[in-house]
Amino acid sequence: MSLTVQHLPLVGYAATIAVTLGKVVPTVFKRKQTATSLAFLSMAVGGLATTWTYMALYFQKSFTDSATRHATPVALYTTSQWLADVSLFQEAWGYVCGGNARWWWSQQLCQWTVGPLTLLMATEGRKFGVKRQWAFMLLGQLVAVSVAQSLFFAAIVSAAAMHAANVHPVQKVKSETTYGTLAVILLATASSAFVPHTVGTWRFLPNLLAMHALILLPFVPAVAKYDKPTSPRMSRLYLNFALISMRFQVPVAMQLLTDGEPVSLQLVLDRLPAFYLSAWKVLNSHPAQASISWDVLFSTVSALAYLVWSSRSLQSVRPIERTSWQILLALIGTTPLIGIAATVSIGLAVREGRREAAAAAEAKMEQARRDKIQNEVAEALRADAAETDDAATDESKKDQ
Repeated sequence: MSLTVQHLPLVGYAATIAVTLGKVVPTVFKRKQTATSLAFLSMAVGGLATTWTYMALYFQKSFTDSATRHATPVALYTTSQWLADVSLFQEAWGYVCGGNARWWWSQQLCQWTVGPLTLLMATEGRKFGVKRQWAFMLLGQLVAVSVAQSLFFAAIVSAAAMHAANVHPVQKVKSETTYGTLAVILLATASSAFVPHTVGTWRFLPNLLAMHALILLPFVPAVAKYDKPTSPRMSRLYLNFALISMRFQVPVAMQLLTDGEPVSLQLVLDRLPAFYLSAWKVLNSHPAQASISWDVLFSTVSALAYLVWSSRSLQSVRPIERTSWQILLALIGTTPLIGIAATVSIGLAVREGRREAAAAAEAKMEQARRDKIQNEVAEALRADAAETDDAATDESKKDQ
């Protein structure tokens, strides 16, 4: 097979993946791996194997469908003809975003990536000293979100372990983000909400590309150097992510569950088994759908695992800041219905809220300690002044 101009986008795509991996892999394996980081690495491998098995099947199906449209035997059809006929990116995304049943899957990944994951990569990367966040985010868009985030979490865990052991101290800083990061999250979230409404129109591809490009911007060094830092309450940010996610995810789930009938708890409970069976059938309806749906599943497992680790491990939080198992298990249990963007955001909001409460209590105690010292010093100065006055008075009486 000879390469033609039609192959250039695909060749460039593969080359970009290779370059990005060349940046990510050394970052991940920069530090000694632990049992937990190896678990995240196994999730990355599993996500890669599953999503790209179905991606290969999608390429095969797309090739066959293209040959059929042109009434050409598959054996005589060339990859040049195929690539000239289709836009793989637009074709795949167009399928997985069309209709509530398919969008229920895809929206979970979009809402999670443009909001909580973007903020998590920005703040946790800075906190634990994991560089090249842009490469992890780009890898997620080129390969699979589950692969990129699992590799990122592995890097975070190994960095935290080395910090705890004082082998290679990591500078722990106050949770901080930038105005640019918050701005692009807002715009990308709005873009993701418009995706299902633009399917089949000329607006679909520009909007989809904008959603992908926006969340890369705050990580690009040339852009980041002009950004301004800010220290909002992270607990409120994550809670807002959860509310926004549920605002869009829950109505889609309810439409699929109730099919237009009045909503009731009994109706939802009765139809949940059929709902998940239908979701499984949708997953297997098309190779592109299977690829993104398995990406959702691996991303869900990886994100929940990181939430548990970052909320319970003493390498991440102090004992006073730990989130209870009851809360974590409740969030895990509700994830299949409302998605990871909602439940993990709530978990991160709880985690950050406990940190903020502990920091506020410590600041209050420190201020009380300083006030006590100042009062003691002031009292001592007054006592010295009084003694000096008494001595002066006694001396004056002697002179008289």
